[in-house]
Amino acid sequence: MATGKALDGKPYAGNPHVRFDEGEVAPAATPRRGSLLYKTLTMIIAAFAAVLSSLAGESHADAIVARVLENAAKIRAADPNAVPMAFWDFDGTIIKGDISEGVDFATGSEVKLYKGLIERTIESGLNTVYPADGGWEQYWKRDYPRLNEIGRWIAWPYNAQMYHGQSAAALDALCETECERVYRKWYFASSMKMWRALENAGVENYVVSASPEIFVRNTAKSLGVPAWRCRGIRVESAGGRLTTRVVWPIPVGEGKVENVRDMVLARPNGVAVAAFGNSYSTDGAFLRYVATQPSLPGGAKGTAVMINGGKAVPGYTEHFITVDQSETEGDRL
Repeated sequence: MATGKALDGKPYAGNPHVRFDEGEVAPAATPRRGSLLYKTLTMIIAAFAAVLSSLAGESHADAIVARVLENAAKIRAADPNAVPMAFWDFDGTIIKGDISEGVDFATGSEVKLYKGLIERTIESGLNTVYPADGGWEQYWKRDYPRLNEIGRWIAWPYNAQMYHGQSAAALDALCETECERVYRKWYFASSMKMWRALENAGVENYVVSASPEIFVRNTAKSLGVPAWRCRGIRVESAGGRLTTRVVWPIPVGEGKVENVRDMVLARPNGVAVAAFGNSYSTDGAFLRYVATQPSLPGGAKGTAVMINGGKAVPGYTEHFITVDQSETEGDRL
């Protein structure tokens, strides 16, 4: 839940897409009882306001951008050479659903939205473990449930390891094409509004995802950033082909914190100023890390945004802005 501390004066009061903690209720006008005409007019005005709100889109984006840029300005004022950086989870944060499996896990019902890159690479004969004919069914119905049972530290690297021996160039070409053709339409409109506004204002955006890096780095063109800013679960390459050797730590849970630190250290004068995620389990640690960094230049504070993550769990409540969003870039076409 978004708290007074996180909101610094409740700039989101009245925004239906931003939730407040218990005890922090956005003020609302209470109409007095009156005539039937008064009640009818009140209903008409309320309905009209709802239409206007819908047309305006998910307005939390502007307030969050303003907050991040305010702190980025403090950092630059204290250190003109500083490079403010924003870190984003990908699946469920930038894109609706999951680019690997094509499923919207956030709904809790595993609704399939599109063919994910695991399915597309299998169909294209670019997966070493699963055959083009019937391979996706083997993965999804036979092996995926088992992967859930053995845990993410083994299961999630497997999604990157099953391309061992495949040409990295061939996978790059397919994945980039699919990102341009299919997936960019599923990017959340509000996430992209914030992404573009930050990038245009000089805040560098980075992706840190638990999907295979061979997938994530090929979203770069659609996001308008260099591929090296997009990090996922990596495996080493040899002779232009992928191997099974995983590069640790993988960007999952606390591993995302280590990856964020590494990316900040690798960027001369880099300062982490914002973080965006959608899961307390996989993203909570790195969002909290960015939000609670001590001694940022100019007294700035990191901003952490939890998108569609639900009620904050203990340990995270006071640190996050929590928002709901659903509109995609494709919805606006």
